[in-house]
Amino acid sequence: MYRFQEIIDSCIYCKKCWDVCPVNMVTDGNRFTPQGKIESLAKIVAGEELSKDEYDNIYLSTRCGACDDVCPVDIPITDIIQYERQLLAQQGREPAKTTAISQNIIEHNSPGAKDPSKRFDWVTDDLDIAESSEIAYMAGCWVSYSQPDIARATIRLLNHAGIRPMILKDEKCCGLFLVDNGHLEQVAEHAKKFVDYIESLGVKKVIASCPGCYMVLGKEYPKLYRELNFEVEHSLNVFKDMIANGTLKPKKLDLAVSVRDACPIRESKAVPRSILESMGVEVKELFEAKQVCCGGPAGLKPNFPEIANNIAMLSVKDYKDKADMLASYCPFCMHHMEGACESKNEEMEMKDISVLLAESVLGK
Repeated sequence: MYRFQEIIDSCIYCKKCWDVCPVNMVTDGNRFTPQGKIESLAKIVAGEELSKDEYDNIYLSTRCGACDDVCPVDIPITDIIQYERQLLAQQGREPAKTTAISQNIIEHNSPGAKDPSKRFDWVTDDLDIAESSEIAYMAGCWVSYSQPDIARATIRLLNHAGIRPMILKDEKCCGLFLVDNGHLEQVAEHAKKFVDYIESLGVKKVIASCPGCYMVLGKEYPKLYRELNFEVEHSLNVFKDMIANGTLKPKKLDLAVSVRDACPIRESKAVPRSILESMGVEVKELFEAKQVCCGGPAGLKPNFPEIANNIAMLSVKDYKDKADMLASYCPFCMHHMEGACESKNEEMEMKDISVLLAESVLGK
């Protein structure tokens, strides 16, 4: 608390974080700013009552990191939000939906308490999957249950490159939602079980389609548990290298796309664009190349669906002014935005970059 409060006191009120906050973009009156979120910390530490706007503001964040990126005095705003949520959970004051989703992950291994026997329904007979291998593929919850075409495209491309990965038969949710909402003790135990399981298989590399899974396994688990005895790689990084060395040979696709960038790996924006460039795809940048979250993660979607959907519409509106479709590399972005468009009766064309690459290399 004292370290955070000292950092908060360094705020120079430049309001740069206001301009990049997706919640602030779709709500009136500057009521839900990053600055306002961190100013509530002292009250939460003291167990004091919060106004409705103050309370909502803590959970009106996807922890996308855009505010961290622009803060001129390097206030770790998303870390402070995580700490506030941790305290509110310990005080029994977190939203009921957040508690329920957290329990779903712990008890059922997916945010939506999906049937674990259906996690691998995406596997089809044409996919060459090894029983045992030093390379494992982790689809993740949103690919497995909502965007199965991403998993199939990924395995087909790996097979085309001569790689037969294994799947993690006891695959678990990575626990990003737990991290975002300050359930750190629970996710630490979760990480220990999952890491020990993966290592027991002799796996040396895990390839993940989901940016959230890639970030949590590769960056959060070592902090929560210990250094891993295996490498974690995002599938697009693997494909970029395969294209560079000639293993994958994309054919031209006559498309203009806008890229729906993934917040967990926003520092790696060049990778998806290089893959699209290799397919001859023209990129028309969203938001003049600024990072704007899809609006779904970290509990914003279930707790504030209308605001989350309005944020999603920012990307839809912007791409329609300039491109043929949205190209994504985040399955949760796709899941959230498809649901938002359905709720708004809005048409949208959106494809994952792995699916586009499989079409380019392998044909439809």
